[in-house]
Amino acid sequence: MAAQEPQYRNGKRTVLIADDDRTLAKAISVMLGQSGLQTVVAHDGEQALAMARAMLPDLILLDMNIPVRSGPEVYATLKADPATAAIPVVFLSGEPKEANHGPAAGAAAYLTKPFSPTELIELVQRTIASQPADPPPGEPDPSHMSVDQLVVYTQELRDLFEREQDGRQSLQQERQRLEELDRLRMSFLGTVTHELLIPFPALGRALQVLQRQSHSLGTDQRVALDDLMTEIAGLHRMVSGVDKFVKLVNRRREPQPQDISLSQVIPWAVQPAAVLAQARDVDFRLFVPSHLTQVHADPALLGEAIFQMAHNAVKFNLPGGRAHIRALESDGWIVIEVTDTGVGLTPERLELLDQPFEQLADAQCRERQGLGVGWAFVRYVAEAHGGSTRVSSPGPGEGSTFALAVPAALQAQGIGVASQVPVEA
Repeated sequence: MAAQEPQYRNGKRTVLIADDDRTLAKAISVMLGQSGLQTVVAHDGEQALAMARAMLPDLILLDMNIPVRSGPEVYATLKADPATAAIPVVFLSGEPKEANHGPAAGAAAYLTKPFSPTELIELVQRTIASQPADPPPGEPDPSHMSVDQLVVYTQELRDLFEREQDGRQSLQQERQRLEELDRLRMSFLGTVTHELLIPFPALGRALQVLQRQSHSLGTDQRVALDDLMTEIAGLHRMVSGVDKFVKLVNRRREPQPQDISLSQVIPWAVQPAAVLAQARDVDFRLFVPSHLTQVHADPALLGEAIFQMAHNAVKFNLPGGRAHIRALESDGWIVIEVTDTGVGLTPERLELLDQPFEQLADAQCRERQGLGVGWAFVRYVAEAHGGSTRVSSPGPGEGSTFALAVPAALQAQGIGVASQVPVEA
């Protein structure tokens, strides 16, 4: 039996469609559903009678020549029962000569097949509008149902339960599949980043040897060596950031929090970004009060998150632009806010920031795209410390503001309760 949830379960007006023409019944159901009505379908008179008694629909569309019990028989039985006598009935028939049977018997209206969808919908809405708007109070009482009503009602409940169970099972399978794909992706990325980190110690030792002998090099050679060291240091930091991100996601790198002062952590964390800012002629400044309340956090993870924000603020900026970092306290939260005058973000890009590895190309330096893990890493660090993040941008070319909020040390250790993370600093 194809039936949707009845009126008393969701507050919608319900129409019972009783017609043995399954194609027509389905078409009517779709049309009425699109106009905001709930529909149930019966394909013989006995079934229609039982469903009408069990569900008490707001309207019945009843085929005159429905099998088992004809339309007039079903109508007469409904009107003889006080519980169903008030339900309006619209007769349907393919015989124009029967057009007077419905109104003569007391039916609300009569439609001759074929009829237009507009005609049907207008008639149904007009008929329902003339009925009381309040739905039947509460769930039906099975103790007052006949055997036929109990059979229909039980079947409806069983069908609903089976559909819900099937839906739950499908969702669970899909969730497991996505979790496995995510695990495989992170496992692969972790393996790759681990292998990429292996050569760096040897490269570092080789560069140290070259640096000790730099006095014998020419000016151009020393500049080239300095550039090489800067590039390798930046590459090492990028790969290390990806490695930390993967470990954090896979919970292999659990935070090791302690009380720390941001006036010490922030300058150390953003030093590489400050060097890059000087090279790119970006005004890079810090505003970190020395008296700021400490935070209870993992210094390495928090420092890396702050670096990622600062690095992006410089990297996606214009020569002569600004990248300012400030820390402040607001309602028990310590907020690290990075504001830049860079390329800005469109609403679409703001949405993509929630997806790891979404690249944001540097509009001034196309060849220096990142892996897109920077902001994703910041978000994971915030979540690991019970904090939050926010990002805003007026639009392309208007700069951006990125903020990371973590609980102050006292709140993080359970002394006091912090309010909601502030959206405005």
